[in-house]
Amino acid sequence: PLAGTVEGVVQYAVTSTNALRITAINVHEGDKVRAGDVIVRLAREAPTPMVHSYARARANHENLVKDVQRLRALHAQGAISDQALDQAETRLKVAAAELQDVEGSTSLVATQDGIVAGIVANTGDVAEAGKPLVWIARTDDVKVNFTAGSRQALELAVGQPVAWDAPDGSLRQGEVARLDLRADPKTHLLAGEALFANPDGRLVPGLLVSIRVRTGARTDVVRVPAAALVDGNALFVVGADDVARKRPVTIGTSDPDFVEITSGLDAGEQVVRFGQSRLSDGDRVRRVEG
Repeated sequence: PLAGTVEGVVQYAVTSTNALRITAINVHEGDKVRAGDVIVRLAREAPTPMVHSYARARANHENLVKDVQRLRALHAQGAISDQALDQAETRLKVAAAELQDVEGSTSLVATQDGIVAGIVANTGDVAEAGKPLVWIARTDDVKVNFTAGSRQALELAVGQPVAWDAPDGSLRQGEVARLDLRADPKTHLLAGEALFANPDGRLVPGLLVSIRVRTGARTDVVRVPAAALVDGNALFVVGADDVARKRPVTIGTSDPDFVEITSGLDAGEQVVRFGQSRLSDGDRVRRVEG
């Protein structure tokens, strides 16, 4: 098993281009957002060139709205030409676009649909230019960033199947999507990514999970339920006389449910799975079918 942290495959930060005070953060962690939703609002009263341009842009737009309304009335009376009205309408469209651009500097919006994965600022803070304020992630697909030790890393390859065991007992399948070309020189750990489909949103960004990578498949393997082991490396093997004998075994690979027995047990032999903690070597047992 490998431990890793869940992240959205697409993850981006909401940032400001100006150093302005935050007046409102309109979301909470875990909220779903749509592209265009206003995530953060910034103050407009700060003495910056951007805010001055906002005031000018708004005043210019309001004046042009009044001018166009007046010219439309004159045009209806035949007092001005079509060309004069068209020019005024064009100036109003340009002013509206400029106002929208300036308003975008103080109303920070989501650029893609997603879920709020983290909020790293507070109302009242000054938003530094380019510094993340809110993280948004798309979670219909997620990646699990993991690290592997030297022995594990030697068995990993891109494309190998990966499994995550959900708390409700269901199994989520994925695959290894990326492995670094070089291990960290200090920790000697190799970093990688596993991709999972996440249509139900169960894998939440920031969650620490344990995943299993299938590195290969072998046939003719003797394996027993992990719960049958006693003292870590022994089994109670039941003979034809229904007498249980405690036998040491050698364990190979394992997962949460089963362990491989590389020596000490032959295929077809029966072992005690339940109640073995109360057994002693040589006790008679009763077989239960099921």
